[in-house]
Amino acid sequence: MASIPKPVRLSLKKIGLIIKHHHPEAAALSAEMAEMILGKGLTVLYASESKHLAKELASSVSRKIRGAKSRIKIIDKAEMVDQADLIVVLGGDGTYLSIAGMIRSRSVPVLGVNMGQLGFLTEFKQSEAFDFLSALIAGQPAPMSSRSLLEVTLKRKNRVIFRGPAVNDAVISKGAIARVIGLDVTIDGRFVANMRGDGVIVATPTGSTAYNLAAGGPILDPSLPALVLSAICPHSLTQRPLVVPDSSEIAICLQHRPGHVYLTLDGQDAVDLEEGDIVLVRRFKKHSLKLISSPTRDYFSLLREKLKFGIRH
Repeated sequence: MASIPKPVRLSLKKIGLIIKHHHPEAAALSAEMAEMILGKGLTVLYASESKHLAKELASSVSRKIRGAKSRIKIIDKAEMVDQADLIVVLGGDGTYLSIAGMIRSRSVPVLGVNMGQLGFLTEFKQSEAFDFLSALIAGQPAPMSSRSLLEVTLKRKNRVIFRGPAVNDAVISKGAIARVIGLDVTIDGRFVANMRGDGVIVATPTGSTAYNLAAGGPILDPSLPALVLSAICPHSLTQRPLVVPDSSEIAICLQHRPGHVYLTLDGQDAVDLEEGDIVLVRRFKKHSLKLISSPTRDYFSLLREKLKFGIRH
């Protein structure tokens, strides 16, 4: 059965706002939301990158809402995960991933409002987001989906030099030089293949509709306990995507590096790899991502809406 979000009642005192840079519509909607949140007696958290918006808000609401100015806080984006009861993202999937990838110490519900173009993670339309947030504050249960995360570890000469979570995928890919790279792949200690091509993607079910899909990988229902391994432009006709249980640990060793090769998490963080480096990928076991789903559409309607899935042209 496909995943169905479960209704969860949230206890809200502090609500964080993450706003897409240089996006006037996102800034305007965030101001409306913030004023409504403050009017309900709650605290608004702004990331330091949006401190100018917070200062503008403080100036405009100080005369309207008693004590509102003291309930507007400016904090580092990474601290928002530890302090907020709910984070509202106003932007595209890139903006969403910038905060979701920081969810390490605790899992906080995230509500994504699509201010971009595609928006798989940012499910809510601008027209419905304000009223839905108001209803959540009033006590209406939130449809909540749990999405598995990746834990990605980079080892160099038996030393861990990088570790981080990912929502969509971990990607190993070549740089600008158009030469084939070589990667040895093992799963739970068992040799799988030597992959030669432009790189490889390890994706969660959530990330199956991102880079994995563009590389010819399958679409996975977000509730599946699985990982998908997809080669990027493989130098082999038989190198097909591979779906494995998310209890597996995938190890990828860089064997041949004719130029720069990078490890990238969710298209956000990138690390330059050296020959002999080993990238370990497994499910992040501490917690999952709590994604607040739209009550007006399910996963399959998102596929039809965003990807035109099954629609005849």
